[in-house]
Amino acid sequence: MKRVLLFLVSLTAGATGALAQSSSFTRIADTTTAVPDGTGNFSSFSNALSVDSQGNVAFMENHGTTNNGVYLASGGNITRMADLNTAIPNGTGNFTGFSFFGNGLDGGRYIFRGNGANSQAGLYAYANGSLTRVADTTTAIPGGTGNFSGFGTGYVSGTNYAFIASGTSSQQGIYVSDGTTLTRIADKTSTVPGIGGSYSWSSQLNVDGGNIAFWGTTTGGTNPGAMLGGYTPGAGLVTLASTGTVVPGLATNFTAFTSPIDLSGTSVVFRGAYSGGAGIFTTDLVVGAIARLVDLNTAAPGQAGNFIALGSPNISGANVTFLGSFTGGSGIYLASGGAVEKIIDTGDMLEGHALSSFSLSENGLADGYVAFRAFYVGGGSGIYLTQIASAVPEPSAYALLAGIGALGVAAWRRRTRHAIAR
Repeated sequence: MKRVLLFLVSLTAGATGALAQSSSFTRIADTTTAVPDGTGNFSSFSNALSVDSQGNVAFMENHGTTNNGVYLASGGNITRMADLNTAIPNGTGNFTGFSFFGNGLDGGRYIFRGNGANSQAGLYAYANGSLTRVADTTTAIPGGTGNFSGFGTGYVSGTNYAFIASGTSSQQGIYVSDGTTLTRIADKTSTVPGIGGSYSWSSQLNVDGGNIAFWGTTTGGTNPGAMLGGYTPGAGLVTLASTGTVVPGLATNFTAFTSPIDLSGTSVVFRGAYSGGAGIFTTDLVVGAIARLVDLNTAAPGQAGNFIALGSPNISGANVTFLGSFTGGSGIYLASGGAVEKIIDTGDMLEGHALSSFSLSENGLADGYVAFRAFYVGGGSGIYLTQIASAVPEPSAYALLAGIGALGVAAWRRRTRHAIAR
């Protein structure tokens, strides 16, 4: 589909930037879409939704025992990567189910968690039409004892696969496979930098190149409880934030962090809560400083009040997308260049559908492509793709932007609303 980009000029105190927002939304799949190599149409989707920098979209059908599977949309075509009729690589029989949570996609290469009969479980990669095993319950734990017994969500960057996995006797850790060698990054025997004590994790992290960011919990040490951590090949493990970290601009500490966490290069975005509020923040694996992007005192674009809830942040370059709720509805938003703008909200129509809510996974943004799930009023949902971009003008353009800024904002909003409702 040809996309026409309409440029939005945003002039904010202390920063002048321009955001470019696509006025078109491409439907990837909904309940009118036939299941490839399956029966009938898709009927339900899980939260496992990912996009890569080429605009490829991976998603999962999650409905009973008929059409469960993982699918790749690319170039207008949908390909089945695996379903309940697919043989388990290096296993016995076919898959019996797949992970509900977001899975990694990069350059058309995909990783997902699959299960089989007799307690089979593992992480599997799809590339160039073929499935391979990354790790399963017959794989020895590097630096540990015995084999893996369970897996969290898998993530991919290039040819590197990162994941959290567990073993017997409460073993748990973060591991990376390059397709040949499996390496331990951290486990429960690792000391948490700056805090002491030991790690434990949920099922989710993220990876970009060799860099990793994760959400977890510290047991023992100076600040036990929720924490955010990271890893770079050069510097090793780092603590990004904990319940001992002061919220920027406030005389109070973080009290909680919400999975998922996302990163782009060494830049990390996360949701943090504190007494009396919550916000979306950025930090860096190397620099370490924390900055607040939006919080519950931020006006919801196009609404009379502020955001009342925030979640599901994604980062790619200078762009951050997130879910935001306001009184009477919710939407997907873009924070870039010091400005916050709406991508779509529940006041819009999408292909004739009134909208009730949205979902974003931790892999929902890549190089300007945004993939999301829209829920329709009256039931049903669809998976959609749109495209955004950001740019920072040269200083010589500031005077011109100051003159046309208000006009650009008004024109963009009118055209975007018209295109959505069409």
